[in-house]
Amino acid sequence: MLPTDEMLRIEPGDWRDYRALAEHHYKSGTPYAPTAVYAMRHDRLTAVGRYVGHDCESVLVGVLVMARPQLCCALRDAATGGRYHGLKLGEAATLLNREIRAITRVILDPRYRGLGLAVRLVKHAIEHAQTPYVESLAAMGRVNPFFERAGMRRYEGPPRPSDARLLDALAELNWPRTLLASRALLGERLDGLSAAQRAWIESEFRRWHRSATFMDRSRQRDARLDEILDLARTRLLARCVYYLHHNPQRRIT
Repeated sequence: MLPTDEMLRIEPGDWRDYRALAEHHYKSGTPYAPTAVYAMRHDRLTAVGRYVGHDCESVLVGVLVMARPQLCCALRDAATGGRYHGLKLGEAATLLNREIRAITRVILDPRYRGLGLAVRLVKHAIEHAQTPYVESLAAMGRVNPFFERAGMRRYEGPPRPSDARLLDALAELNWPRTLLASRALLGERLDGLSAAQRAWIESEFRRWHRSATFMDRSRQRDARLDEILDLARTRLLARCVYYLHHNPQRRIT
């Protein structure tokens, strides 16, 4: 049964909540310098409770981890007009820790994905932040832009020239960048091309591959198309997107 708003609650969590869902996140390793954990729970009736009208169980649905910001981030410099750029290390650390908290993990139980719950977790974190800024770096921001839906502003740097050329080639076929995320759908689109179109787009992928790798030319020539497509998926979809939210009610000193 899908949870209603009344059945969901967000509360302060702890590291056990994060560890319970950590395996479902695409990043490995432990979040750096965590400061807070928020847990979303689904209060639902047990099998017996459905008949007797009580005895709920609490299921951990999602978790969000807040942390201190990293010291260096070029996209942050662009988003904040260079406010933290050029300072001595100690000064930068003091100012960043006072003014910014970073969302470093948003994880949902796979059974609860696709319901907009990540947006709800991020909104809660923003509303309860005690700093003027909340930021996040998301490798999958282009595929699932839930930070934007939660009210954060998106920033990203310009693509490399070789990436830009490949993206232009995809656009020529009216293929969105996100098409790379699905092997099956991309294969269907390739199969639907004329021989000339397929030869052209394959040559564009191989041209991009030569610029994106440091293999010797013989290995580049022998690379299978599916290997090149997998690399393009990683490089073009997993480029980090920076998100920033400014709460004007929190004073910047």
